Amino acid sequence: MSNKGVAKKAMAAVAAVGAMSMILAGCGSSGAKEQTKDGKPLIKVMFQNATNQDVKTMTWTKDLEKACGCVIEWSQVSDTQWAQQKSATLSAGNPADVTIRGYHPADAQKYQFFEDLSDDLDKMPNVKAFFEEQPAAKGMVTTPDGKIYTLPRYSGKNYKTSGQHLFINKTWLDKLGLQVPKTWDELFKVMEAFKTQDPNGNGQADEIPYAMRNMGSDIGWWSPLLFLNSTGISTQFNNSPSRYGVYVEDGKVKNYLISDQLRQTVEFLHTMIEKGYSPKDSLTQDSSKYYASLTGSSDGKTATVGLALTNEPNAFGADLRDQYEAIEWPASADGVTAAADHSQDEGAFEDYGVAVASDAPNKDAIYKLINAMYDGKDLSIQQRFGAFGEWVTKEGDNSYTVNSKFFNLGANDKSPAFADRFAGWIPDSVTINGDEAAARLKKADDVYAKQLEAVGKDYFPITILPSDADSTTLSNNSATFLSAALPQIAKFIQNGGADDDATWDSYVKGLEPLGIDQNNELWQKWYDDAWKKLSE
Repeated sequence: MSNKGVAKKAMAAVAAVGAMSMILAGCGSSGAKEQTKDGKPLIKVMFQNATNQDVKTMTWTKDLEKACGCVIEWSQVSDTQWAQQKSATLSAGNPADVTIRGYHPADAQKYQFFEDLSDDLDKMPNVKAFFEEQPAAKGMVTTPDGKIYTLPRYSGKNYKTSGQHLFINKTWLDKLGLQVPKTWDELFKVMEAFKTQDPNGNGQADEIPYAMRNMGSDIGWWSPLLFLNSTGISTQFNNSPSRYGVYVEDGKVKNYLISDQLRQTVEFLHTMIEKGYSPKDSLTQDSSKYYASLTGSSDGKTATVGLALTNEPNAFGADLRDQYEAIEWPASADGVTAAADHSQDEGAFEDYGVAVASDAPNKDAIYKLINAMYDGKDLSIQQRFGAFGEWVTKEGDNSYTVNSKFFNLGANDKSPAFADRFAGWIPDSVTINGDEAAARLKKADDVYAKQLEAVGKDYFPITILPSDADSTTLSNNSATFLSAALPQIAKFIQNGGADDDATWDSYVKGLEPLGIDQNNELWQKWYDDAWKKLSE
């Protein structure tokens, strides 16, 4: 390319950056006192979610404006839009006055454009009350130097559950006279029966003994690697360092990507495919095919799946969900104490409820707004479930009933509330009636109480928040070794080979120089620090 062509491309790039900056400037803070014509403070609030109704049509938002004596200028951004815009808003240093579900504490540590709220808590007594009742909430957003740049959300005690549960078709077990499997060997026998004995009774060989979800590009929700729990490793796949391979054994941080337990797990999963208990294309099929398989036949009346990982039985459809129940993780072998996914806190708390721009005008009004959002009662409830009257009935000071139609909204229906993306909290003293999804989730999670108890302190508290420098190192190393490990793990599961010592040793030796030891040391430091703070 000629120098002239290079220059033209450079000028175009500069112009594009300038244009993006101008667009973002229209959404951010000016720093000057902004008021409406009638003299009320104007607060610009950005909310990341375009699956709900237009915020301006939600009647409960008027109560927020009354509480802060302000006018709120709402803007909504879809997940896809935000994925494209977030880095640009940070680079430009131009976040909105108030952002709901946009920025994590780690973002605010790296980009110093956010208000430190730690010395403003007296102006937000509802937030103080939240932190006093749920100290872990404060811990998860407090940086190593004591700053609080974001406030978390807490969905309440009913959501203090993992989203990772092993479900089996109990109707099939009963029909075949089988017991719930307690070990992998027993599970294989059940899988063989599910495959060969027509448990759904339709005379067709359409049963999928174990519906295995694909691996994806990371480790998380419903990953087949959850079977690590069978080996005694407690995963935390909702949202924790566990997604990057680390786990804790007797207080020491290790990495399961190079462990014997992972080797056992991938061999187990390969057997599932090799024996025809899971579809051959399990690891390459689109996730939508996996989800569709859970709901059985085309009319949703005949179950075709015997075993699956999901959050709660409604994933199998309204007509089939009663056939399924959560079971404990079967031990990998006799004498092994199986664990369970320890993501209960991650299920109830998130660290990016709300953030405030450091140069936002009308700070006093903003603090009044946030205080109202975090009232732990009427406004928190309406943010979560919708307005009183149509969607929620207030039964008493600490009791609310949510209309069943809220929980029956279809995939294409617009939510009348912020749902699980709200900025607020629901105290443990509050009773929410009608939340059948939460009840089903809690019932599934209760199955793992004994296996969770056995974990002790061998898990990562949600209060872990590494420094910006360490977060960068951890992130870079994780990206490097995960990109090398996951494709190979998928090959082991699909094609076998992990049982060959030379092949396995080569895989481990290839990962070890990629930052695993350094990450273990850093996570150990922050693990110890978190437990020390919790014990104080």
